[in-house]
Amino acid sequence: MYHGIVEGYYGKPFTEKQRKILLDELSPLEDPAYFYAPKDDPWHRLHWRDGYPDTEWLSLESCMGGKTSFFFSLSPWKFKDSEWGMARDKLLKAADSGAAGISILFDDVPDESAGKLAERQLNFAMQALEGVELPVILCPSVYCGEFLDRFPQAGEYLRVWREQIPSGWSSFWTGPMVVSETMSDMKLAEELLGSKPVIWDNIHATDYCLRRIYLAGLSGRVKKDYSWFINPSEIFPAAVHGTMELKAALGLRRKWPSLLGDHSRGWELMQEFHYLPWKNGETGGEILARLSSAINGNGVEDALGWLNEAVPEMTAFVESVPLLEGGWELLPVARDLYRSLSIIRRALSTDDPAASLHYFMHTRLPYENPAAALAAEKR
Repeated sequence: MYHGIVEGYYGKPFTEKQRKILLDELSPLEDPAYFYAPKDDPWHRLHWRDGYPDTEWLSLESCMGGKTSFFFSLSPWKFKDSEWGMARDKLLKAADSGAAGISILFDDVPDESAGKLAERQLNFAMQALEGVELPVILCPSVYCGEFLDRFPQAGEYLRVWREQIPSGWSSFWTGPMVVSETMSDMKLAEELLGSKPVIWDNIHATDYCLRRIYLAGLSGRVKKDYSWFINPSEIFPAAVHGTMELKAALGLRRKWPSLLGDHSRGWELMQEFHYLPWKNGETGGEILARLSSAINGNGVEDALGWLNEAVPEMTAFVESVPLLEGGWELLPVARDLYRSLSIIRRALSTDDPAASLHYFMHTRLPYENPAAALAAEKR
């Protein structure tokens, strides 16, 4: 069983330095693995037919062969059946360079998810990987439960997939949803795919949302009897935080990474308000309820007491963020929380907190862009 990271988000890929940091962070695990699949690496996806420039390839090659298994993948965007040789050349080069595993990804393709598509994809993969003795993980176009309802021919696609995928190869699965609140129906996934799924967990991914990160713990979520990869935020410090949570969920002693700096209280506040896509942390929900009540005139002193402690903590945290590796990407997210708490504190110090909060957030310095405001009004 493999456990680790799949660098599989849409957005700027990690740098070589950042990738090596994550490889090292994963290395204490019993079976650590790193899966390379950034959607916006042009040579991985849109320009997969082209070879990597020498400098780019040397960077990837330097990540292979260490304690953490490095899986190399290709996403053959709009492939033709006859182009399997182009994929084979690149994948064999990775195998020769020390990749511990190989993958071809067929997720997020524009084609209909019908049986014929599954047959084409598997034939392409089998020709490209003929004779390769490394572990192989494929990603089907139907990679989660919700697609069974979204695509009318998804069931037929998966029938062909499980009947024709070579024995010993594995398939990625993201759970009941693309971003799954709970990881359930594992046995159903095994039946649909024809083998035990390899989990591609998008719980920490942030490529679909604006200025958000998710910092929830993973205890009770990660199942040790499945290979499990978390797709992290493209914001590097959040990815390091997710790696810490993964290791803790797998039984390693929780140890605060020095890469996250000295302001752990700031991270705790961030975690409460950036917990999951669906909800805040338990304490964060209580804090929001308390602040909301104070805005309406109840418990103002109590709320101000909390804010008078939290705002200086967030001030120090925001000041420290640019010093972190990849911190500039985290800075707008941290500032959003700092700014929001500061404005609420200022509003609570006025005679009419509700009117003041509206003025500060929407009149004096509009917080929402027009599209976001329209979406909020249509709830």
